[in-house]
Amino acid sequence: MVLETSEHWSRQRTSTVRSENFTSLMYRFHLAASTLFKLTSSWRVRCGNDSEALYIYTAFLLASAAEAVKSVSMDEDDSGAAITASLSAFSISSMTGIPRETVRRKLRILVECGLITPGPGSAFSLTLAREEIGDFVRRAQPLETPYDWEALQ
Repeated sequence: MVLETSEHWSRQRTSTVRSENFTSLMYRFHLAASTLFKLTSSWRVRCGNDSEALYIYTAFLLASAAEAVKSVSMDEDDSGAAITASLSAFSISSMTGIPRETVRRKLRILVECGLITPGPGSAFSLTLAREEIGDFVRRAQPLETPYDWEALQ
């Protein structure tokens, strides 16, 4: 009978911990990817199946999320207030790498679809009521199974 050393047990424990961390990481990655898939599937329809318009719309959502976090950090208690994020074609072009004239065309498409509004000045805005943000967060919950097509509707 061979007695196993403490070094052997230490390596085995480390391997098990790494395996559990890797499994957890892969599970979280799968949930994030399925959530992103779920959300972009519904946005894609609203953006007319235009991937650049969808990408620009997500820039507005990101800016809105930043404004929402900023409003929380300023201890705003007005839960009924809307969150507005404004971006210019230049800033979107800088963020996304999409040429500015293409951004302008896509912004017009998003305005026509009613997803954003023009103004102030040369900027465009996305305004979300706090209830809409709550709906957005609820819809962003990860899918139960990776390809739960009924949940995408």
